[in-house]
Amino acid sequence: MVKHLSEAYSADIDIRLRGGQPHNSTGYRAIAKDVSPGIIYRDSNVTVTAFEVRHGTWRQAFGYRFQTRDRVIVVSGDTRPTEEIVKQCNGCDVLVHEVYSAALFPRQPPDWRAYHSRFHTSTSELAGIASRALPKLLVLYHQLYWGATDADLIAEVSRSYHGPVVSAHDLGDY
Repeated sequence: MVKHLSEAYSADIDIRLRGGQPHNSTGYRAIAKDVSPGIIYRDSNVTVTAFEVRHGTWRQAFGYRFQTRDRVIVVSGDTRPTEEIVKQCNGCDVLVHEVYSAALFPRQPPDWRAYHSRFHTSTSELAGIASRALPKLLVLYHQLYWGATDADLIAEVSRSYHGPVVSAHDLGDY
């Protein structure tokens, strides 16, 4: 995939490297690396740990834990409810977790309900996870609204989870 993306952007890369724009001659390179559970990156500032999550029939799906000297951020990835999120967060500073509206779930066609229940996490399921994981901030992302609003999703989660919750938006500042 990285090879094909590099090919797709080859004209852009060529102009940036040879078209007069000041540049870092290596900054455009994407290097793909397959990961498995465990530490996948470490430097003097951050340790990134991949952990397995359950995403329907996918053989492997991952969440990620980012740890610095003073913060821990956990990103769920695409997942149905799993205790591994609770374990990885365990009072983390920020838990970023995918979610769909439990209130509007019954309106979905039966085949889509079956799919979403195996591949994703509802607001009520996420509330249960967050109540055990106890993040300092819960951030909803990869939201499946189905007509709900951000306020609706937050309200659904907040019915049984009483910590701070926000719904993410690209380039949002929380």
